Amino acid sequence: MNNPSKKQVDILIEHGFVIPVTGPDKIIVDGAVAIDQGKIVEVGTSSELAAKFEGKKQIDATGKVVMPGLVNGHCHFLQEFMKGAQDDLPLVEWIDKVSFPRIRVAVQDYFDGKPELQYYATLHGCIDSLKSGVTTVLNMEWATPLETIKVYEDTGIRAMHGLTITDNDKWTPPEAILPHDEYFALAEKLNERCKNSKDGRVVYWHAIACPNSNSTQMIKDVRDHANSHNIPIHIHLAETNFEFNNIQKLYGNTPTGYLKDIGLLGSDVSAAHSIWLTDDDIDLLKEYGVSVVHNPECNAKIASGVAPIAKMLNKGIAVGVGSDSVAVKDNHDLFQTMRVAAYLQRVHNLDSMAISSYQVLEMATLGGAKALKVGDKLGSLEPGKLADIILVDLKSSHMRPINNLINNIVYCATSDRVTDVIVNGKLVVENKKLLTVNEEEALAEAEEFAYKRYTAAGLNLPPYFCISKVGM
Repeated sequence: MNNPSKKQVDILIEHGFVIPVTGPDKIIVDGAVAIDQGKIVEVGTSSELAAKFEGKKQIDATGKVVMPGLVNGHCHFLQEFMKGAQDDLPLVEWIDKVSFPRIRVAVQDYFDGKPELQYYATLHGCIDSLKSGVTTVLNMEWATPLETIKVYEDTGIRAMHGLTITDNDKWTPPEAILPHDEYFALAEKLNERCKNSKDGRVVYWHAIACPNSNSTQMIKDVRDHANSHNIPIHIHLAETNFEFNNIQKLYGNTPTGYLKDIGLLGSDVSAAHSIWLTDDDIDLLKEYGVSVVHNPECNAKIASGVAPIAKMLNKGIAVGVGSDSVAVKDNHDLFQTMRVAAYLQRVHNLDSMAISSYQVLEMATLGGAKALKVGDKLGSLEPGKLADIILVDLKSSHMRPINNLINNIVYCATSDRVTDVIVNGKLVVENKKLLTVNEEEALAEAEEFAYKRYTAAGLNLPPYFCISKVGM
């Protein structure tokens, strides 16, 4: 150590298979990445970087892929305690019977000044995400206590926190709706809190529930507030045939066309789902610079439809991927999401070349960063970008032999192959151990709180909800 002929860096990763996501043919065998002060300094071969740098922390990535951290562009951590909760309902019924009963509890707790439920749900979700190789999330939540932001800081994840906005009590239960002025007062508090987050890792977003659940005036007010405060906007768009038909009936336009007419669309907008789109709608998304977050497993499980992702990619629209609610997808495994995304596009288009493995890998990394408007900072391993990096073990039997590295990552890997996670240049998972919080204690504490809170609210939970209580 302290070799005067070499530059000292915080972390030097060596001897890995580096997938920088700068092109399908840019893999570096026996590659290395130098990291310092939260950023990537250089990417190259191990011999090249070993001659230049000495790491205060050196990571031997032999037998592992070194790649950008995964970007989950759309999730709802409040529903983290609902994994496996329901299997046989369409979206509209699922929201009414499964989702809203829990949302009511959270919103009531917000009004009562009780932050624990959202705190513990977010803690559970951050742990699950980081252990799955997800380094950045856009978490869309209902009435959010400010204490929630500390969870992102403490666990070490990078987050875009979206406040769910809705004012249509024909779609949303009245008790889950905040008064108009309260939304924007809370939004400004969250925005200021996020601006002062540790390492600048948390950013506030407005998050419109969907066109059905908001009045035209509310959507216009969100746009005006976003413009005046430089806040990006996330929205569920064209998620169901029901939404498509209802907006057509109400406004004589598609959901996308309606949002264009009332002035919402812009380059600061990220749209989740975007399934029920006409070709003209896709052209509008491209024209206005709207990005899309694809949630293939959630959409497939509740039979909402298949988004025209291949068409969007061909148009040059930025597309990322998301897990959405784990009450539907049931996990934050974006390797699985990549696989399903590829399969659905191919079978839906009856074209085995509709989308490539590299394209879906890019959607989960650089495409996701672009979808969240940070593609210049994240999503690929390039000098100057923030050091959000994961290591994926190739040595297990289901990963071997390696015939095509990108194919094996997309079609063979699972989240439990992730061994190390770096966010903002800091190790948060090392050899599969979470370094920022005590994982098992945090999970058990969160699940026990959720069990007690939901039971007190009259919700029925199975006896094995808390496995720590049944001897496992």
